[in-house]
Amino acid sequence: MWTFSKYFFLLFILLNFFTVQSLPVKDLQTRGVTHVVDIISNFFRGKGTYFHPVTEGGAIGSCGPVANDRSRICAMNIKQYGQASKKSPWCFLQLRVKSGGRSTVCTVTDCCPGCAEGSLDMTPQVFNDLAHPEVGVIPIEWCIRGYNGCT
Repeated sequence: MWTFSKYFFLLFILLNFFTVQSLPVKDLQTRGVTHVVDIISNFFRGKGTYFHPVTEGGAIGSCGPVANDRSRICAMNIKQYGQASKKSPWCFLQLRVKSGGRSTVCTVTDCCPGCAEGSLDMTPQVFNDLAHPEVGVIPIEWCIRGYNGCT
């Protein structure tokens, strides 16, 4: 049985879908990033962790470039990234990541098989912009730079 809240939610999604058509999302659709909610909100939540590319996963990520602890990169959770053995539509997108009133930027160059949906594994260089490494795991919010108001 459809309740008022379900009708309202459906109407909200439809209105936002048609509004989004005027926004610069066609590039995201071309890249394969096509989840309607992702395109509409461009706002994600998860946990942020850090890794050492050379010793944890290898210096060359799933997207290809060589990385180290000073690289401004992140590994995207496997649920959003897609198949780990292939380059993802997310490869090389820049993300704005926020936590605890702090903000930083990183580029997706790898996948994180152990990360939950919405989560990112960052190099120490990126993580340190958000929190001290001793914290280990932090709540994060992130968006794709250049889309739906994300700078």
